[in-house]
Amino acid sequence: MENTFISHELEEMRSQISILKQQLEKQTIINEEHIRRSMKSKMSSLNKTVGATIVAGLFATIFCPMFFYYQGCSIWFVSATALMLAVCLGLTIVQKMNLGRIDVSQGNLVETAEKLSKVKTHYKKWYRVAIPMIIIWLSWTIYEMVGILGVDNPYAIGFYCGAGVGCIVGGIIGARINRKVVRHASEILAQIEELQKD
Repeated sequence: MENTFISHELEEMRSQISILKQQLEKQTIINEEHIRRSMKSKMSSLNKTVGATIVAGLFATIFCPMFFYYQGCSIWFVSATALMLAVCLGLTIVQKMNLGRIDVSQGNLVETAEKLSKVKTHYKKWYRVAIPMIIIWLSWTIYEMVGILGVDNPYAIGFYCGAGVGCIVGGIIGARINRKVVRHASEILAQIEELQKD
């Protein structure tokens, strides 16, 4: 009689443990789905940010060399400007393509983390190339425009003021975009790590 009672209690405990395991598995699946949805939303934002940068870069690659050419700048400066902008645009397109290959909804988390880490590293290290390149280009721009317009010309003063404001605004926008990409990539990588722990 006592054995039957113990056996019945053990059976009931096994049943409760089984139900608890099922609930935990469901909770884990729901948690994973929630995290993947969040990752997908951040990836979408990342893609839009980089996509908008490509559109702006395409406009700059076409407009800036033409503008400087019609201002009378040297062909060397116009060509260097076109080349610099084309390379920057090309590198941004490559990063967009790399982001396009990442599938956070169902893809392998290890591969996703590796690909996303490369994109993040590119944007984190971009300052090392961008800042010296911009300083050289701006110095050359000033040299070219002073040679064409001089210093006392009212048009020159307007141009220099406008260029200064444009550089500051462009620098702030560029830095914010860069930080946004790095931040979203870091958040997604943290979520991938969380999923891997589970």
